[in-house]
Amino acid sequence: MSAIEAWRQRVARHREQSRQTRASLGVNEGDFWETVSPFFKADPHRMDDAEVNRLLQEVNPSTTLLDVGGGAGRFALPLALRCRHVTVVEPAPSMGKSLRQIAAEAGIENVSVVAKRWQEAGVESADVALSAHVIYTVEDIRAFVAKLVEHARHKVLMPTFMRPPMARYAPFWRWVHGEEREELPGAAEFMQVLWEMGIYPDLEMFEPLPFRGFKDWRGALEILRERTFVTPDTEQDARLQKGMRELLVETPDGYSLKGIEPGRLALISWRPE
Repeated sequence: MSAIEAWRQRVARHREQSRQTRASLGVNEGDFWETVSPFFKADPHRMDDAEVNRLLQEVNPSTTLLDVGGGAGRFALPLALRCRHVTVVEPAPSMGKSLRQIAAEAGIENVSVVAKRWQEAGVESADVALSAHVIYTVEDIRAFVAKLVEHARHKVLMPTFMRPPMARYAPFWRWVHGEEREELPGAAEFMQVLWEMGIYPDLEMFEPLPFRGFKDWRGALEILRERTFVTPDTEQDARLQKGMRELLVETPDGYSLKGIEPGRLALISWRPE
């Protein structure tokens, strides 16, 4: 089986498992990001983010940047402070709203938002194309990457975790739904996809990133309900909370997941031919 087909099948299995679970519980998909978008807000002027600091090395005041799946502007807004212009492609209304709000508060005016999925978005090419932590759920990975290449004049930047961040919630899925969660592909599988496409990128590893825990029990419960499609005060909710008592450990800063390993983050980049 080709690397591209293996990728497609893993994402398809994950998506179908989600669909079947939501259908069985009567959960409406809606805008998934509406309730979690506040967690993706970040200060555009922050200086303690290693990922942002590394990406800033790839731009200058004359650079135009295309950020595909830019969310609430976690990377787009700090980079906009260094770039000539940033175009963000972001289909989720809640994320786009958060981005515009943060940009307005910070006085950042050189950012435009295209509220469409990447596959349907019509945008101009840019000097640098960035897509950070988006590909994990992209089924047609070949088309996604090919379009990025077409729209990058000088460089493609794709920060990607070796194991997708969503995988950390898999143990709770088992407690709630009684089955293993289908895991999405990550950086290792993506490298194989790129090689199959004739792209031979640079791979740069960051320092291991510690798990960002939950500030309090209520916040943990709200996030985990979203990730496992659980409705409050149901049988599934009771199982989730039982799992939380087994899997979470209290720390001085809130709650963390027992035995969680640090995240392994890679910056995958290349210059289009």
